[in-house]
Amino acid sequence: MAGGGEGEGGSKLTKKYAETYLKEVREMFEDKKYKYDMFLEVMKDFSTQRADIVCVMGRVKELLKGHSNLIQGFNLFLPKGYEISVDEEKASPEEKISEFDEAFDFITLIKERDEHVYTSFLDLVNKHWGGAGRN
Repeated sequence: MAGGGEGEGGSKLTKKYAETYLKEVREMFEDKKYKYDMFLEVMKDFSTQRADIVCVMGRVKELLKGHSNLIQGFNLFLPKGYEISVDEEKASPEEKISEFDEAFDFITLIKERDEHVYTSFLDLVNKHWGGAGRN
C-alpha cells in the first residue's frame, strides 16, 4: 500500500487497518472477483514501482467508481497532498440527463453522416452487452 498516509488523529495507519480495508474491498466485489484481482494488481504495480502514485490513483478511482466509502478509505493510505475526489461521482439528475442528451445527439449525428459507422457501433455495443463482457 502507499506509505506515508495518516489516519485520524495523525497516527500512522496500521497493518490491521490495511487488512480490514482489503477485506472490505474483497467483500464489495465478491461477485466481481476480477475487480478485486485488478485492485491487487494495481497495489502490486505500485509496490514494485511499475506505477507512480498518480497512475495508481487514476486506476483505483476507476475500479472503485460508485463506492465512495472505499475511495475515502483508500485516501487514508495516500501521502499528504494526494486525494481521490469522490465529489465527481455525485452528478445531479439534471447533469445525467444532459449527458445522455449529448450522447444521444452525437449518436444521431453519426447515424446521419455515416450509416456504416453507426451500424458497426451498434454491433460492438450489442456484442459487449449481449456477451460475456456484461457484469
